[in-house]
This record gives sequence, C-alpha cells and structure tokens, in this order.
Amino acid sequence: MTKETSTAGIPPKSARQHRATYSRDKLNGGWLVRVVGPRAKEFAGRVVPVETTHGEDTEKLDALIWSGVDDGTYTKEDAGKPVGLYSFKPRPKEKTEAAF
Repeated sequence: MTKETSTAGIPPKSARQHRATYSRDKLNGGWLVRVVGPRAKEFAGRVVPVETTHGEDTEKLDALIWSGVDDGTYTKEDAGKPVGLYSFKPRPKEKTEAAF
C-alpha cells in the first residue's frame, strides 16, 4: 500500500463515528463519496473507508463539494445528521494479464 491509501488511522468498523458510501453526482455525472456523521465536512484530503455492496474500499477524498443536514431521503436512519459530499481521486486501473 502506498502512503496515499494507507488505512493506519482508520478505527475498526464498530468504533467509527462516521460512515461513507458512494453517491451519484447528479450535476456532473460520475461518482462522489457521501460521509455522514458529526464532523462530516472535515475529511478533505484524507483516506476513508467507503462501504460498498461487496464490502469496503478506501478512497482519498479530494475536495468538499457540499455539506448540510441530511433530510432522510437517502436513508431514514441518517435524517437530521450532518452530511458531506466529496470528490475523490480515482485509483489507477489494475492491469491484469489474460490467463492462458
């Protein structure tokens, strides 16, 4: 792992105060990372674990695009919690050789 994708400072899932997921960018197309939690707008420039349907990935957040309070339309459990949307740096594509 490179320094940019290091997960050294990430606590175990059960001890986390924040949750990150992928979210569609409806204005520009593509994807953003959506962070929900008490300090959701303070993660620009950091590597965070992002929940996916198949487990968890890590992404380096680039810039805060928007922050506010969740209205509960995404998930009911997040209603009233602070939320932030971030752009992120795409990981380099993995080159795989075809098996013979």
